[in-house]
Amino acid sequence: MKITIWSDFVCPFCYIGQANLDAAMEKFEHRDDVEIEYKSFQLMPGAVHTEGESYAETFSKLKGMPVERAQGMLQQVTETGKNAGVEINYDIAKLTSTFKAHRVFQYARTQGKGTPFFKAFYKAHFTEGADIDDNDTILRLAESVGLDTDEVQNVLASEDYAQDVNVDISQASQLGVQGVPFFLVNDKYSISGAQPPELFEEALNKIYSEGQ
Repeated sequence: MKITIWSDFVCPFCYIGQANLDAAMEKFEHRDDVEIEYKSFQLMPGAVHTEGESYAETFSKLKGMPVERAQGMLQQVTETGKNAGVEINYDIAKLTSTFKAHRVFQYARTQGKGTPFFKAFYKAHFTEGADIDDNDTILRLAESVGLDTDEVQNVLASEDYAQDVNVDISQASQLGVQGVPFFLVNDKYSISGAQPPELFEEALNKIYSEGQ
């Protein structure tokens, strides 16, 4: 069984969805037969971190909404994350561009490190408040999942893998993906959003039984 996930590092429901999928996988009898492949998606391609600007302020400008409304939305997301066992700290998080990190992710995917790369960047962005558009941060996180830092530096110093990022995004568009996370199982069955573990578990068991 193969699960393909379109996601972005700054997507809170992607972080929550991964946690819920992990919880479902722990109970899934055939988890050793499951391959997970991440693909790039840009939720807010125009995001730029401005020093001294809060997450809510950056988010409100991007979405064209009052800061107070943005703060309320982020608080709700924080609570949803807490219920899924995910720590989201918007008071220190930095909303920024993810394209550079996605280019390095594409290299990580060639090394079989795509999923740990995504998990490391989720945590760095949402829990640790790291600037995931910063080269030093990207290098540190890439090294933490076992990537060759010289190779990562070469990617950062070039435009390598940009086309791969765009291909993933184009594939999502062709599938009609409007938001992430988007899960595609066996290139046939789709699951949208941060569904609860029970739904993932039910879907996995059903799809696996149909394939036997």
